Amino acid sequence: MTVQKRSVPLDGMRALAIIAIIFYHLMPHVLPGGYLAVNIFFILTGFFVTASVIKEYSEKGKLAYKSYLSRRFHKLFFPLLSMMIVVTAYITLFQRGLLLNLRPWILSSLGMFNNWWQISVGASYFEQFYVQSPFMHLWFLSIISQFYIIWPLVMLLLLALYKDKRIILYTAVLLSLFSALAMGMLYVPGEDASRVYYGTDTRLFSFMIGSALSVVWPLERLDEPVPKQIGRRLTLAGLLSYAVLGVMFSSMLDSQAFTYRGGMFFNSVMIGIAVVLTAHPANFISKILRFKPFQWIGRRSFLLYLWYYPVVSLYQAKVVDTSVDPGRHVLIQLVLILCLSEIGYQLFEKERRKIPFGPSWRLGDTFSKRKLSGSLGFTGHFPEKIFATGSVCLLLIALTGLVQAKSGKNADVQELREQIAASQSKMEEINRDASARSRAINNIEGLEREVVLFAHDADITFIGDSVLLSVSDQLVTIFGRAVVEGAVSRQLYQTTEVIADLKKREQLHDTVVVFLGSNGTFTRTQIERFIEEIGTSKDLFFLTTNVPRIWKDSVNEQLELAESTHSNVHLLDWNAYSSGHGDWLLEDQVHPNPTGAQQLALFVAEQIYQELNDENGSN
Repeated sequence: MTVQKRSVPLDGMRALAIIAIIFYHLMPHVLPGGYLAVNIFFILTGFFVTASVIKEYSEKGKLAYKSYLSRRFHKLFFPLLSMMIVVTAYITLFQRGLLLNLRPWILSSLGMFNNWWQISVGASYFEQFYVQSPFMHLWFLSIISQFYIIWPLVMLLLLALYKDKRIILYTAVLLSLFSALAMGMLYVPGEDASRVYYGTDTRLFSFMIGSALSVVWPLERLDEPVPKQIGRRLTLAGLLSYAVLGVMFSSMLDSQAFTYRGGMFFNSVMIGIAVVLTAHPANFISKILRFKPFQWIGRRSFLLYLWYYPVVSLYQAKVVDTSVDPGRHVLIQLVLILCLSEIGYQLFEKERRKIPFGPSWRLGDTFSKRKLSGSLGFTGHFPEKIFATGSVCLLLIALTGLVQAKSGKNADVQELREQIAASQSKMEEINRDASARSRAINNIEGLEREVVLFAHDADITFIGDSVLLSVSDQLVTIFGRAVVEGAVSRQLYQTTEVIADLKKREQLHDTVVVFLGSNGTFTRTQIERFIEEIGTSKDLFFLTTNVPRIWKDSVNEQLELAESTHSNVHLLDWNAYSSGHGDWLLEDQVHPNPTGAQQLALFVAEQIYQELNDENGSN
């Protein structure tokens, strides 16, 4: 059995991985742990790179390092460069606002140090509304490239010194443990996790697990036949490993401390076990993952990864309001991702093309006229000169954009960030020290006196995301005893630890107001769990969302359903109240500007006063 045939089911695993990653970005509530799927790619990379180096060293006593790097980077570089040229040309022509700071994103990505550059500038993988770059996902390729360069050299040194491949196993195990320990130690609970998520040092354990498995269970061992009883046991073990991974992918949140303090390491161990079991031909899962749909997606997984984030980020930036007919918007994005990935696959995987420019490129040497009827779907001959001319035109447009691109900070985004950061810091201080609150009861324009008096003395807890933080100053002015617990990009299903902490601090009051839904929707099970964790004895107010995203209607429908089934749940219909008042919102049409923040705070005060007064009057 050839190595290629033995790795076919692992292409199926790649398919599952890229599907999980895409759905994590399109519909995070469906697969909140989808970000973990990158570990599959890391482990498979470690597995195959280690196997390749050991095989060549065993056969030849050396590694043709230059040839090895050339093979690896040829598969990465040309598809990557073509994607960046096309995306930059598109931005130059149609979304010029995104040219800001584009040069360092491109240079760091092509230089294969994008992950460390993002860490240095404080870029966050987990902030949904700050569209920093369509190239944010390229941290992943930088880590893989760094592994390609360094790990073979380490292996060659170890093999030269110890003459035994088991030293690679021992080294990989030790490095994986040190890496997992580094992730746990560097992670700071409550802060953005991008440092440990992006870091080569803190993600190395996944590669090392793959490397260790490659030594212990090389693919060549799969030629050995096993009894049917063993095959059934392998299938059972495989099903169990996939079940555990399914639970992780559906429940391990990117905001949990456990994720970075052992959880992601355990996830990688389970993926490693699943890889070995999947690769064995006696395992029934191996047969399932050989199905053509899995193979089709798996073989294109690299191109799908290259294109998914640019498509999603640029589409959402261009089509600001995707809340109307959300299914259509999801379908359009998926079709764009598939089409662009397929074009890249046909050009760079099937045709083995190079970008038609540069000192080593010559039209006659690199291209010949080929029929692409079986690939891109055209009949006849593909006009190579048109392809070459089009590529050069795109390059010139992209270069023009790069020359024109300015450096600096997006004023609107920076203002919002600073406002939210200041509000969060202030709220944390107020929550810790009640003396930081204003004790004076002032008249508030827009509120009747009885509402002002009610609000000032009301014990209320606010839980929310950046929308809550952007209006927190106004809320605390009105609600003098309020506890405000907000965090950027928070999702409703990420609040279990938050609620537990509020209970521990005795700051979960009898009235709870929730500002969640701007970053994504949630399932019926998730909101029911949230209501149960808050407690059915508390008055629970949900603010409807006006976010112009595909999940708006889903969020509001779930909230309406919760109100209809729980007597303690009430809606604050900000979506309806703010309709037609675009002048209350910032450019993103989500966060309120100062006028909108004041209007929102007044609206919340009036609605809660009215609801609780009516409730008390009826008792």
